[in-house]
Amino acid sequence: MDEVMMTNNYRKYIVKDGTVDICRACHLPGESIRHIISGCSHLANGDYLHRHNLVARIIHQQLALKYNLVESEVPYYRYVPDPVLDNGNITLYWDRSIITDRTIVANKPDIVVIDRLERRTMIVDIAVPHDENLVKAEKEKQTKYLDLAREVVDMWEVDTAIIVPIVVTANGLIAKSLDEHLRRLSLGTWIKGLIQKAALLDTARIVRRFLSQEP
Repeated sequence: MDEVMMTNNYRKYIVKDGTVDICRACHLPGESIRHIISGCSHLANGDYLHRHNLVARIIHQQLALKYNLVESEVPYYRYVPDPVLDNGNITLYWDRSIITDRTIVANKPDIVVIDRLERRTMIVDIAVPHDENLVKAEKEKQTKYLDLAREVVDMWEVDTAIIVPIVVTANGLIAKSLDEHLRRLSLGTWIKGLIQKAALLDTARIVRRFLSQEP
């Protein structure tokens, strides 16, 4: 992609028109496609967060449907998750800080499911890294919430708390382990295609929007 997209990196090293290879958004060296889709600090809390939330909405809506917490399905890009959904047996949290008895630094996972019938909690966190960080991101998610998992077992009187990482790269790559993570949530593996579609389409949107700006 770097060979054909009109980034500053392309203009400097391929076209060689004297362009300085500085990102037009964050003003740091190296405006490559890789930098645009997953490495620009200026896009982190806006475009990257939007892409991350699109993937998270897919998981949240499917869990809400599974537990009969919502009545009907809507396109994922129109779905607006409620902070809390509850039917007495299941509580589904969206992007909420978990108040614990002792201080836990990582206390705000993307999605939390409390299943009172099964006496278990599922902590779900989403990541959309660059391709080369796929395995690393998944491992980091699994260790990040260990302290929170231990804490909620005692707080919510459940037998187990499992951490479920959902990771898809900005280019749509997924690990083989994603099948197992979806099974742990009792969700169909067909969701993989929808997750990949959401990530890829929004990555394309990010690139188009970024390159439409003046260098």
